[in-house]
Amino acid sequence: MDWIVFLHAFVFLAFWLTNLSFQQAVNEFLSDTTGLPLPYLLIFIIFTALIGLWSAIHLGLKKYGRKAGPAWLSRLVSGFYLLFFYGSFIVLFLKNPLQVARLGQFVQYFRLFVDAALLLVAAWGLQNWLGRQTKLWKKWLAAGLLVFLWLVPVFWTPGAVLRGLLPEKPLLIAHRGASMLAPENTLASMQKAADLGVYGLETDISISWDGILFLMHDSTLVRTTNVAEIFPQRIKDSADSFTWNELAQLNAGQWFVDQDPFGTIGSGLVSPEQAASYHREPVPALADVLAILQANNLRFVYDLRIPSADHPFANQTLNLCLAEIRTSGAAASTWILVGPKDIHVVRAALPQAILSAGIDYSRTPAPQELVAAGYQVVNSEFGLSNGMIQAYQRSGLWVNLWTVDEPWQYSRLWHSGADSVTSNNVHILAGMTQPVMTLSYSVYLVVWGLAGIMAAVLARSRLKSGEGIYGVLRK
Repeated sequence: MDWIVFLHAFVFLAFWLTNLSFQQAVNEFLSDTTGLPLPYLLIFIIFTALIGLWSAIHLGLKKYGRKAGPAWLSRLVSGFYLLFFYGSFIVLFLKNPLQVARLGQFVQYFRLFVDAALLLVAAWGLQNWLGRQTKLWKKWLAAGLLVFLWLVPVFWTPGAVLRGLLPEKPLLIAHRGASMLAPENTLASMQKAADLGVYGLETDISISWDGILFLMHDSTLVRTTNVAEIFPQRIKDSADSFTWNELAQLNAGQWFVDQDPFGTIGSGLVSPEQAASYHREPVPALADVLAILQANNLRFVYDLRIPSADHPFANQTLNLCLAEIRTSGAAASTWILVGPKDIHVVRAALPQAILSAGIDYSRTPAPQELVAAGYQVVNSEFGLSNGMIQAYQRSGLWVNLWTVDEPWQYSRLWHSGADSVTSNNVHILAGMTQPVMTLSYSVYLVVWGLAGIMAAVLARSRLKSGEGIYGVLRK
């Protein structure tokens, strides 16, 4: 049981320590559900680390024949942790099915370690089993099974193994700007991303009550502004119910300094001078961001929030946005995420704009269908399979994946040949010169060959007569 608990704790820690971008969403979900604003994931990670340490100590004590405490206590703790483990992942997968795909991608990319562990465990099991066998054919069968287990990964290689030339590094689109180094959807975050040399900027656009387009992701202003301080009676009001004059009174950067949501201020990635400047960061108008785009020759990707029907500009929002892009001169570098029914509107207003199809990674339309509709870019979550990435590219479509923050996930998509990714973590991904843990196929064969030798040695029977795989082979 201790081994089982230890392995579960390892998987839990590996999953969450490499899924930093989703931790904030989970914390917010649990805070809203319980009404208690706590760092839930940090608590769970610390709890799991203690359980893993507890299991490791038990294993060590048992190995040296020492008592590891009451058996009932061990069963109680192990049972409770396994219920917590599976319960937490069931809730996670129900809330965000994409995480199922992500877990599979994680295992596939780092499968060298998984395969080696499985091979050695199989060899250890065969070692014990062989010692109880007397029939020669059973020993040959065991030897053949071990060889088969070794051969499968030779042909079905892990994701980190490169067969052929490494594709070009995917270009980077800054999600809400450089949002780990500066408050999201502000001029500071957009300029910081431009300074990092990204390919493009992504943002969310809303419209004020008096028809000014501005940057804001959430439906309300409470998370990323000081609206609770300036307009305490309106904290639950929708962002598009405020006039531009009211929005101009808000601070859109103070929350980032106070909360340090990604730890970049505390770690020194954001200097004290930069952090101090965020105290004066306003809610930006779309026109100001388009000026940064033009000055730095960047691509522009946006998500337009259409207000409810009772808004004075509900029926004009799309046209106003297209007109502002046209006036700025950024039409040819803008990816417009548009549904089939609005393509004619976009084409009439901005014939130079690049049409982007937002697709569900689990229900992918045929490449020919998108090309025929006039799309030039496919925009999907990172769950999109390698096969579909390449199928879209063969049809001449550009493939952009979002939201990719972990270096290993970026590395996986680098191997797949993705054209670009949208990321919060552009400051780290921009500095990568090669994918994480990449092995050429020839080097992998050497490493995997050593794993096979270790497994063969481990699989020898404990019998003093030397019977076992080596004994069988000598006969």
